[in-house]
Amino acid sequence: MSIKVEGLSKTIGRQPILTALNFEWPAGRIVGLVGRNGAGKTTLFRTLADHYLPDAGTIMIDEQDVVKNPIMRQQLFYVDTQHNFFGTLTLGQIAAIYAQGYPNFDRDRFEQLLTTEQLSAKRHYRQLSKGQRMLSQILLALASGTPYVILDEPFDGLDILVRERIVARIVSDAVDRQTSFLISSHNLEELDGLCDQALFLKDHRLVANYDLELLRQRAKKLQLVFKTKAVPAVVKTSGQLIKVYGRVLEVYFDDYTTEIDTALKAADPVMMTVCPLTITDVFRVKLGDTRAVLGGD
Repeated sequence: MSIKVEGLSKTIGRQPILTALNFEWPAGRIVGLVGRNGAGKTTLFRTLADHYLPDAGTIMIDEQDVVKNPIMRQQLFYVDTQHNFFGTLTLGQIAAIYAQGYPNFDRDRFEQLLTTEQLSAKRHYRQLSKGQRMLSQILLALASGTPYVILDEPFDGLDILVRERIVARIVSDAVDRQTSFLISSHNLEELDGLCDQALFLKDHRLVANYDLELLRQRAKKLQLVFKTKAVPAVVKTSGQLIKVYGRVLEVYFDDYTTEIDTALKAADPVMMTVCPLTITDVFRVKLGDTRAVLGGD
């Protein structure tokens, strides 16, 4: 079971927003969607959810083309955080509407989640704070009963205790219910301990798609200090600069081989320390200014 996207493109107002995207979103996986502002993250979500029609490409849900078999959209849950119909309705009324569209929507679970989060089904959506609105949308997603859930900036406005509970529920649903989540967030530290996989959007294209466990086995981040200001050739050709702290260079190596390790040690560094690799590091490398590459222009 998975969602497969092939050659997906979308243009809005003659402006390309998504260009030839290809990726697979497997069952039971928590996938992070990462990109700078304007990269096309929300447009991708809306296109997957059929709020926008793609200009090219296919979306397959469990090997079914959603254009030929539109009922498969019921396997995917997404609430548009910017444009929805919730304004004048109570949380209970909103849940009733979603229960009509999603046959596995669990009204009892939604009520239990509301109670746990000290929200009432009788509260009107427009009366809620920003954080409470986001929380109610997440609770709808968790109660939807769908195998695929999209969450767009789900932690925005939530306090730390609520965020911790929501993260725990997402992980629990992924493990126990095999629910798959596609999550965007500007807070990359929150995605770091949560996601199995990360998609990186830049200039409307998918520039990287990493299984994070496999990435950490292959790639490395090192802090390096050399005796002189001259940077060894192996760092220039094989590494990318992340940060500089005085004489300390923090360098990312996408494919750290024994040859690179031997060459670095031969340069006789004063310090050569392996550091934990984070999504933030990969974000800086893949989506940052190319002039940050060591030895670049």
